[in-house]
Amino acid sequence: MAKEKGKNVWLIILILSCLLLAFTIFAISTGDSVLENGLKQFARSSFDLRDLDEAAHGFLTMAMIKPLWEELWIGILGIFFALGLRRKMKYAWTLSFVWSLMMLTNGIIQGGYEMFILNWSGPCTQTYIFLVLGIIALISLLVARKGFSLNET
Repeated sequence: MAKEKGKNVWLIILILSCLLLAFTIFAISTGDSVLENGLKQFARSSFDLRDLDEAAHGFLTMAMIKPLWEELWIGILGIFFALGLRRKMKYAWTLSFVWSLMMLTNGIIQGGYEMFILNWSGPCTQTYIFLVLGIIALISLLVARKGFSLNET
């Protein structure tokens, strides 16, 4: 029975990683709307992007998209960790656990920063993505821990 608990945790981590990658690729492809929505919806700013010259607009768009490029690596690492879990690699569970904690911690810190320091009306979508995926991954790994650790050599 304990063996069965850890059987499909790799698939859960793989799906979560793919969801993170899909969201990130979608967000990168809509960079201008991310900036505009962020200014209006979250910062409640009356600033109009049309007031910027082309170079300044390009810089702000790049500043919005750059963290998303770095987020791609988080999704890619998640895929590698999921494949390691599937092959029952020695440290795959621990690396996946750290991966889930990293996402959860990032979501908590980012959400706190947005809500309490920036005084935004609510956290951005990326914060919720990190929180939800981190919680699901963490719970799945904790449930599968016993079954997975029995197979480690």
